[in-house]
Order: sequence, then structure tokens, then C-alpha cells
Amino acid sequence: MHLDMSTISIVAIAITAVLGLVLIFNWARQGGASFVGMWGLAMLLISVGIVMANVSRGGFLDAFVLGQAVMILGAGVKWRACREFSQRDSSLLYIFVGPVILLLAAGTGLVETFNDRLMLVCVLTAAYNFAAATELAYDHGEQLPSRWLAILLLALTSASFLSWLPLIVIKPIPELGTVFYSSWFPIVILITLLLRTALAFVVLAMAKERQEQEQRVDALTDSLTGLPNRRALFEVADAVAQRRILGGTPVSVLILDLDHFKDTNDSYGHSLGDEVLKVFAMTAEKNLKVNSIVGRLGGEEFAAILPGVEAAAAVEAAERVRRAFSRSAAFVNGLAIGATVSVGVATDTEVDADLSNLFRRADAALYIAKRAGRNQVAFLESDEDMVVAAQCTAIRTSPSRLRPAVAAVRPDRARSA
Repeated sequence: MHLDMSTISIVAIAITAVLGLVLIFNWARQGGASFVGMWGLAMLLISVGIVMANVSRGGFLDAFVLGQAVMILGAGVKWRACREFSQRDSSLLYIFVGPVILLLAAGTGLVETFNDRLMLVCVLTAAYNFAAATELAYDHGEQLPSRWLAILLLALTSASFLSWLPLIVIKPIPELGTVFYSSWFPIVILITLLLRTALAFVVLAMAKERQEQEQRVDALTDSLTGLPNRRALFEVADAVAQRRILGGTPVSVLILDLDHFKDTNDSYGHSLGDEVLKVFAMTAEKNLKVNSIVGRLGGEEFAAILPGVEAAAAVEAAERVRRAFSRSAAFVNGLAIGATVSVGVATDTEVDADLSNLFRRADAALYIAKRAGRNQVAFLESDEDMVVAAQCTAIRTSPSRLRPAVAAVRPDRARSA
């Protein structure tokens, strides 16, 4: 069946232009990143290029060459959009490299025939599409299913343009006018249009997925410190508990509370108090292992979940955070704040449906550290210790397990208790 080139050209122009307008309208209405808007601009450029390539030609730089240059520019804008989506900056001049190469090659006679120009157009367009697919491979750990579909479609688009090369060699097109009688050109134009249309919808899906992911991250992030909030922490706790049921690995919990934080706010103002909280957040993240999760429970209270960490290592980690914060918060914004933190530690090696009891035990250990003078680490090994601790006014336990754990960390505090 012979496809009518004139009809296909009109359809390609209309569909490409409409998709471009839809993408730009969607971006203008919803705002946010310009990825969708740039892709829409690329579609409009391609449609304009098709129009220019289908009008009469003549002169040094005929309308066909200019139209093809505009279409290559559209491919360059798509590459730039993908690069921006992957949060990788570059000069805008790169999107003009392809069009300039074509115009110079055509203007200086390096590509004299229609076939030679068409082959150069195919190579340049394929290069931009392949580069765009490569840019999307930088996912930054994002879970965007549509990203991989976009990479596939861009790779197929690049391959489709390169497939024109052997067809041009086998069945050359002497000049632009004979395109309308070509047996293969209408088919590849139709395939390219289908890929272009599919990509437009995938671009919208990618933008929506990223927006939903950002909204979820915002909902689970403390706006002041950038740490996970209470909801996020307990989601992590549930996930850790489920893994422990399957694997039986130990887990430790730290409850950390800044000492005399109300006095800091009253003396220096809430603005400086916020700075102290930020300093602690950075200190805790820096001094805990990569697989540890630290978050803000609220106010000046924080918590950390340490999967796979046993008691001794958890106490050591807590003490490391305590010492580091004492140094980093000695002066904040040039003022002698001398902020400190108290830490309660609890560890569990038994399988449990959740970590709520572990959090309660760590909270009881924090209470012990506070009552013992603050700026120290306290550890409760078992629920029996927690019951005893509830009846104490200082660090004291009838089993001989609590005092050595604290003494191992702060022997001076343990003796004074």
C-alpha cells in the first residue's frame, strides 16, 4: 500500500504542533520544572521545521535546509530538556551545534546533493536523541518507571534515523520533489511520528512521577533540618522490623534530646535555636554510619535507627555524636552557646513485630541520662532495666548490666551517679 506523502506531512505537522502546545500549556498551568515546557517547545520547532521543509526552495540556503536545521534544533532542545531533568547544567550553545553544522555543510558545498544533506540530518538528529537518552540515565536514585520507557523510545528514535542511511544508499532520492514518490520515506516519517507522539505522553508521565515523589519526600521531611520527620522515622521502623522478622538481625535505637534547649531559645531567640538544631542535624548525620537513619521527632528531640548494630557499637555511636555535637555547638554564629545533647540507647536482638518497645526503652534510657546530669549517654539492655529505671532518680539498676554500659561510655558520670 502506497502512503500519500502530502497527507502524512500534514498529519505530522498537525499532531506535532498540537502535542507541543499541550505540553507548553500543561507546564504553564502547573508550573514547576521547565522540562515539560522545553519538550513542548522542541515539538513546536519540529513542526515549524516540517512546514519549512515542505515549501518551495531555492537559493544558497533553501527553505528545505533551513527547515531541517530547525528540526535539528528541536532535537537539540529535547536533549537540553533531558539534561535539565537530570539536573545537569550546560551551555545553551550546544543545542545550536547541530543546526550550524548542517547550515555550514550545505552553504559551503560539503553536502551538495539532497541525499547527502538528508544523511547528515539523520546523523545529527540521531546524535541528539541518543544524547538525550544518555542524559536520562542519570537517575540520582529516583524511582521513576517512565524514565526507562523514555530512554527506550529515545534510543529507538535515534536508531530509526540511523536506519534511513542504508535506505538512502539503496533507494536514493534524487531531489526533494521525488520524495513524494518514494516507497520508503513516508513509512519512516510515520514511524518517527508515532515515536514522537509516544514520547510526549511519556514526558508528561515522567514529570508527574517526579512531582508525586517530591511531594512524598516533602511530606516525610522536616523542613528545618532536612532530616526525616516523625512519620518517616516510624515508616522506616516498620520496614526494619519486617526485615528483622525475616533475617533476625539486631537493631538499635537512639533517642537524642538537646539539653536546656528552651533556655537557649529564651536567651538567644528562636532564630539561633533553629541554627542549633541544624548544627545538630548535620553533626548526627556525619557521625552515624551510612545505613543509619536519623530523624527529628519534634522540637529538640531526635531519634536514630541503627539496623544491624549491636549494643556496644550503638553506645559508641551515641557517644561519638555526643562528643562531636559538644564541639560543633560550643560556638554558633559567633556566640558561646555550649549546647549539649543527652542520648538514650536501646538494642534488641529478638524478633518483634515492631520497634515500639525499643523506642520506649531508649526513651527511658534518655530519662536516666537527663536525671543523671545531662550531656551523657545511657543504655538500657532489657525491659526489666526499664522497669527499674522508672523507679530511679539517677542511674541505678539492681541487675549489674546498666551501670557498666554507662560507665564504659562516661566513667566520670557513672561514678558521680
